[in-house]
Amino acid sequence: MANANITKRELAESLKRLVSERLFEHVTVGDIVKECGMNRQTFYYHFSDKYELLDWIYYNETFVPLTADISFGNWDEKLYELLRIMRRNKAFYMNTIKCSNNFFEEYLLKMLTTLFETAVEDLDVRGQLSADKKMLASKIFAHGLTGVVIEWAMGGMKGDEKALAQNMKELVGNIERLSYYIYQYKKDVVTETVIPSIPSILPEILPGREA
Repeated sequence: MANANITKRELAESLKRLVSERLFEHVTVGDIVKECGMNRQTFYYHFSDKYELLDWIYYNETFVPLTADISFGNWDEKLYELLRIMRRNKAFYMNTIKCSNNFFEEYLLKMLTTLFETAVEDLDVRGQLSADKKMLASKIFAHGLTGVVIEWAMGGMKGDEKALAQNMKELVGNIERLSYYIYQYKKDVVTETVIPSIPSILPEILPGREA
């Protein structure tokens, strides 16, 4: 098993070096094995094609470490770490995110959907939402954040990753507080005939958990 993992990592590093220089679509299995001094038989013993190798890299080097203990309390820190990893390997990520199979986007979307499913469940303490509505809310958050990360990457990673993570955390926190405010507001005015306008939402004065 140890030798197998070493071989996989050597193939992975080979692919990463090659894709840092050109688009993923332009790299062949022959290029990968030549780069690390192996043969095709060795490659196909471990991976069915280059897409499976890319999948292995994303899963083992990016998402496993970041999702091991992710929670609604630290997801912004995990997002920041992900963005730092992407910046350190900027050419690799930009040249693989462009590939038509969308492996990176699918992984990120799956991770964030799972995270926000837990968050929505925690917020709905009174059981007001159906399972379908909880899933819809989770997907809206996850798709939105995934889109922001992909846009940041494809735009050349020009924005500061720390600021991006903090801004996303603040946005989600504000939405969380707004949801709680609206719930309380409806509860208070349910018997009123005139509904006043909702005041501006200020994070520091609204109830709810800290962001």
